Parts: sequence; C-alpha cells; structure tokens
Amino acid sequence: MIKKEPKDPMQQGNAAKVLIVGDWDADGVVASAEIVYAQEVLGVFPVKGKAAIELRPAGPRTFSSVVSNGCWDYVIILDIPFTQDVEIGLETLLKGPCKPKIYYFDHHKSTLDKASYLEEKFNVEAFVGLSPTSSLVKAFLESIGVRLTPRLKELVASVAVLEGGSGWLARKDRSPSEGMIKIAASISKNTNQSKDPDLWRRYVRWASSILPFEQSPIGQGEDIVTHGLQVSRESDAEIKDVARELAMEARTVGFVKFVDARGKWNKSGASALASSIYKMTKMTTALLVTKEDGSSILIVRGSQGNAIKLMEKLYTMGVIEDVGGHENIASGRLKAGVNIKDLEDALRRASLELK
Repeated sequence: MIKKEPKDPMQQGNAAKVLIVGDWDADGVVASAEIVYAQEVLGVFPVKGKAAIELRPAGPRTFSSVVSNGCWDYVIILDIPFTQDVEIGLETLLKGPCKPKIYYFDHHKSTLDKASYLEEKFNVEAFVGLSPTSSLVKAFLESIGVRLTPRLKELVASVAVLEGGSGWLARKDRSPSEGMIKIAASISKNTNQSKDPDLWRRYVRWASSILPFEQSPIGQGEDIVTHGLQVSRESDAEIKDVARELAMEARTVGFVKFVDARGKWNKSGASALASSIYKMTKMTTALLVTKEDGSSILIVRGSQGNAIKLMEKLYTMGVIEDVGGHENIASGRLKAGVNIKDLEDALRRASLELK
C-alpha cells in the first residue's frame, strides 16, 4: 500500500535537519540513496528546499542506540523491520525535545502487521508493501513527480531481483543488467561483512550521485564498485567453506536442519551462511549464532514462506523474541533461559505443525 505524501510545513530560518536511517544491505543503501537524491539534488522530500542530511546505518537491534544521540526535524526509517528494539528507539525520539516528523518505509512482515499501530502510537507516516523497500520509495517519489537517475533505477531493479517478494512493484522493476545485479549483491555482502558506517555512507553517496562511475573512489585510487566486487568474491568463498563444514554437523530436528554455530561463526554474514547451508542440505535450516552483545540469534532459511511461519510459531511457543525478516529468511533472539534442548523441542513441534 502506497500513501500520498503528507503536506509538510515549510521550514523557516536554518535548514531543517534530516536523519536517514537505513538497513545495512543493498535495499537499505539504495532506498537511502533515493531519499538523498530527492532531497539534496532536487530539494523536494522530505523538505521543500535545502536541508542538512545525516546518514546512519542500523539494524533493528541497533536502531535505538543509533537514534538516541541527536536532534532532527525529520527522521526517515528505511528497510528496518519493526521490533521491540525499534519501538524503544521511536519512544526515545518522541520523548526528546525535538519530536521529529517520522517517515517509515519498509516491507518486512512485522512492520506490515504493525503499520496501523505505528501510525496511531507514534504518528508515523508508514509506507509499507510486499515489494523491497527501495521499490516502495521509488514508487512514492515518482508519485510526487521525482524522476530518478538511470543508475538509481537500475539499482532498484537489481535489488528487486535479489530480494524477490510478491509485490507488484518488485515484479515491475525486474529488468536490470547482470553487471548491476552483481554490484548490488556485492554492496550487501560488503556492508554486512564490514559493518563500517563510513563505507555504508560512501555506497549511499555513490548510488545517489549524478556523476559517472569513475568519479566514485573509495581510497588509494580504488573504485568503490571494484572494491565491493572483490570483497564479495572473497566473502562468498569463505562462507561456502564454513557452510560445507557446518552442513555436515547439522542435526535433523523434525523437518528442520538445526546447526548450532555458536563459537564457530562470530562475524557478520550469518544470514548468507544460513542460506548457503540451506542450499547444501535442501531442507529448511535453523542456524544459531552468537552476536557481539552476547545474545543468541536464530536464523531460519526456508522456502514457500516457511521461514517466517516457523519463526512465528517459535515466538508463540515463548522461545524466541524480537522476530523479524522475510518470508523465506527470518531471525529472532533466543529468550534468556532457553537452552538447546528447549529450542530443539520447539523446532521439532513447530516444523511438524507446518507439515
């Protein structure tokens, strides 16, 4: 569902302050770049005229801390699933002295389910749908007269191919070149692996730029695209090697392959690792990893919508909290006090109920 742009009051005096918070992956990068282009190049959204833009990457679990230290007139949230942590962040934003106008573009199921709640409790303008977030942003901007650059259009189309989804906007946008699809995929792998905010910002600036590709250095003369593709190739090789080992250790629990990778994988890229194991085992895969903060995260990779369905059942059973993700790849935090036996029993029951 796409809503029309609400009428914002004209900013007087100093330039309005705009915070763009986007997910680390290519969808978040491209969606952020679209907003940057609309504001900095065209001066049409979210502010008519000039505005001071700040760019910050985040995931649902870091959103609260990312928005806790600053004061803005507008906050644009892009491709971040609504969770308990995100709700805490929104409460922090609106309890402060600035009380910004908040726009929320997203396609994750948890956000779709809570769109009305977001609007009622936080007065958020929610733009949600089944297509990738960058496709939702493109459709919204086009509805207010924005014409995106060829680069942005092809990046949106590339993300639509990578993300899939059942939204008609994504199906409409799937006509990119193979080269641009590889670039978009490399953006996700590079930013997710490095978790480097400056690198994420450079990708956003590159994607929103009206300059030729050659004018986008990352440092030491190396182009950001070349750098990203090289990192992507190296990351793919490492993940495949680790996935091959973990796939052999996977235990069959009901109709799920369960892999306890705590202590074996402590980097970013756990979702890609889960997908790689899934392709090898050809069964719905549940991968348990430990994050830097010590929390245990379960990632489920499946097909035909089984991932989010399985995760929702685990949530109902009380073993998982803070659920997010897509139809075929979803994640949640293991509740404190839940041990491996509890989790395996819940996985077994949940997978049997889905059959």
